[in-house]
Amino acid sequence: MKDQTDVRTIYILLTRSETYFSRLIHLATKADYTHSSIGFEGPAGPFYSFARKNPQMMLPAGLIQERAGRGFFGLHPHIPCRLYELKVSESTYQDICRRVEEMYADKERYHYNLLGTVAAFFRFGRLKRRHHYFCSQFVAEMLIESGAAELPNPSALSRPEDFRHVAEVQQIFQGKVGALANWAA
Repeated sequence: MKDQTDVRTIYILLTRSETYFSRLIHLATKADYTHSSIGFEGPAGPFYSFARKNPQMMLPAGLIQERAGRGFFGLHPHIPCRLYELKVSESTYQDICRRVEEMYADKERYHYNLLGTVAAFFRFGRLKRRHHYFCSQFVAEMLIESGAAELPNPSALSRPEDFRHVAEVQQIFQGKVGALANWAA
C-alpha cells in the first residue's frame, strides 16, 4: 500500500458463544474465540460468515449476514468478542467486497462445511469442498486469495484464533457483543 489515500479498512470480528458447538470447539482447542466474520462497513455494519441461518436453531447453516445487536448476537449480547481492523489497498478492498457480494447474492448455493471443521481441528489435510465453508475458512480464503494478509495456515486449516496473530491486524475493540453494538452506534 504505497499511497495512503488508497487505504481502506476491512474488519474481522471474533466471538465465542455458549452454543453446544462453540463450547465443543472451545473445549477441544482451548481457544478464546470460536467464530469469525468479515465486514466492510465498520462495527455497525453487516459482517459475513458461515453460521446458523436461524438464530434459534443450529441447522441449517450457511452464508449469513450478522450484526452486533441483531439476530443471534441480539439474542446473546453477553457473547465475548474482539474486533480487528486490517488496512488494505482500494483494489484489495474492492476485490474482497466483490467476492463476498457475489457469494452472498447466491447464498443458497453455499453450505456450512462441518466435515471441514472436523478436518481442520484434527489437521487432516485440506478438506476443501465446493461451495462449503466454515467461518474461519471463509474469512481466511477472502484474505489469502485477495493478498490482503498472510495467515499461518491455509484457509482449509484456519481457526478464528489465527486472525489474532496476523501482523497487519490491529485490535480496536474487546468486550461483549452487546457493548460493541452500543459502541458502534
